[in-house]
Amino acid sequence: MKKGNSNFKWHVLYTRPKFEKQISQKIDQLQIENYLPVRTVLRRWSDRIKKIEEPLFSGYVFVKRGAIKGVDLLQIPGVVRFVSTGGVPDVISEEEISKIKLLASEGKDVQKEDFYSAGDHVMVTRGVFTGMEGTLIRSLNQETRFLVRLPLLKQAISVEIASSDLVMIH
Repeated sequence: MKKGNSNFKWHVLYTRPKFEKQISQKIDQLQIENYLPVRTVLRRWSDRIKKIEEPLFSGYVFVKRGAIKGVDLLQIPGVVRFVSTGGVPDVISEEEISKIKLLASEGKDVQKEDFYSAGDHVMVTRGVFTGMEGTLIRSLNQETRFLVRLPLLKQAISVEIASSDLVMIH
C-alpha cells in the first residue's frame, strides 16, 4: 500500500470476483494508495487443511485518489466500476477506513456480516427458492423474513430464510 496525497479521498472500486488481490497489486505499481482488508481463514480440501488470506469485503478494493487518476484505475483488468451514487464516486471517510484497519489488524476472528434492512430487494442464492426475487420484510439475528409479492392475485407470501442464502439486488 503506497502512501498518497493527504488531499485525496478514499473511494471504493467494485471488482470482479477473485480479482481483489491482483487489482491491489496493480494499484501499488501505479503508486496509488489503496487498502485491501483481508482475514485469515481455514480452508479444507479433500487432502489437507490450509490457512489462507481472503478479502474481508469480497469484490471491493479501497483506493485513495484524486479526480484525475480515476480513468487509469478503470483500465485495470478486473475493475468493474467505482461504487457511486448518481454517477459520482462515493467517498469513504478516513475515520471509516481507520476503523476497518483497526478491526482487521487485531488478528481476532473478524467476520463479515450480511447487512440487510426491511424493504431491501433480494434474491435467494441457495436452497429450494434459488433464483427467486423478493423483498425483505424483517431481519432479526440469523433469520430473515423473505416476501414474494404476487400482484396478479393481489397477495403476498413470506418465509423465514437464512440471511446467508440471500444477495442484495441493486
